Amino acid sequence: MKWTVLLCPAVLVLSACSETPDPVPVERRPLKAVLFPYIPDSAGDQFASLKQRLESDFERAHEDIDLEVVFDANLDVYDLDEGGTLNQLLGTGTGAAQLVEVDTLVLGSLVSKGWIQSVTQEAGVVHSAAEEAVRVSGESYGAPTYLCTNVVYSRSTNIRSATDSASLVRILREVSAGKRPLATNFDGSWTLPSSYIDAWADTHPGDALASAISLPLDAKTVGAFEEVVDSCASETGANPCLDGTYADNTVAEEAFAQEQANGFMGYTERLFYILQAQPNMPLPEVISVPLGTGSAPAVFVDALVLNANCTGTCAEDARAVTRFMQAPETRSLIAFSKDGPEGTRPRYLLQANRAFYQQEPARSDPMYQKYEPILGGARSYPNQRFPENRKALQAALLEDLQ
Repeated sequence: MKWTVLLCPAVLVLSACSETPDPVPVERRPLKAVLFPYIPDSAGDQFASLKQRLESDFERAHEDIDLEVVFDANLDVYDLDEGGTLNQLLGTGTGAAQLVEVDTLVLGSLVSKGWIQSVTQEAGVVHSAAEEAVRVSGESYGAPTYLCTNVVYSRSTNIRSATDSASLVRILREVSAGKRPLATNFDGSWTLPSSYIDAWADTHPGDALASAISLPLDAKTVGAFEEVVDSCASETGANPCLDGTYADNTVAEEAFAQEQANGFMGYTERLFYILQAQPNMPLPEVISVPLGTGSAPAVFVDALVLNANCTGTCAEDARAVTRFMQAPETRSLIAFSKDGPEGTRPRYLLQANRAFYQQEPARSDPMYQKYEPILGGARSYPNQRFPENRKALQAALLEDLQ
């Protein structure tokens, strides 16, 4: 009996020692990235699957970072007012984010307000226009993700020979008589002035686009641009491209898809909505839209900017997120709707990363192989002075065009 009593504690001790200790929990550092919400919701779930996929793919390689991805169309990422959306996102309050994806049209304003900090940009990774768009006074202030440029979609191969606004309108009129040559949206204090700058770039291919922001308007540019704007008007004089009829919805895309218009002008990703309206239509022809006396593409650039208050480890974590977001694999995930079920339609978003176009599936995709040559000689929209001057430009243009 004494042996039994002595052995039991020993067995208990050995059993306790052989147990596997509980793993020490990894302390995860939170990082919030507010991404551009103005892209096609191709999975139809308000970006829930894309958000989940981006977070899980990133955290698989960075288990110490808790990435929160936000897509919220209610956040006005063009609001530059003190105390406004961007001020709060790039501040220190409870609603602040460490990374925010913005249109570089507002970049210079963010720099001058001191809301963002400079970042290191590796040369040659993105298209040269994207490198230019994030540079202010010789320093880079963003990591480019998307490019946006105005193109024309048409069912006619003749569109390939359009070299200026006059030939564009003539070719579109000839496609099918009795139909509106072009469906597009010129309405708004951001849209109309930026379209004019695009026309200015076509008319003055060798000059800096920053000159286009200054008044008075360039008469040569307005004369050519007006041909395209007027082509949308009906016999009664109503112009749905200018009066808001085609603004903030997919009416223009549907008009083209349903063959009520011979062409559609807009960003490349609007093809998603065209095919949504008419899924069985063949893929259209596409060219950079010539709005002036020639054709020289201008591109908008979206980029991730870093909150000025995110320093030290926070900045290191943010750099890891930007590298992930710029990687060709991530750009392909977004562009080809890999967050959705098999067969989900691509978003047709232009990507800033050069390598994206050289890898599958973009390398074999019929539309992306037409898009890439457009970007070759493209110039970026100015990243300074546009927000402050857009309303004056809009007023001057409406006076001339109407």
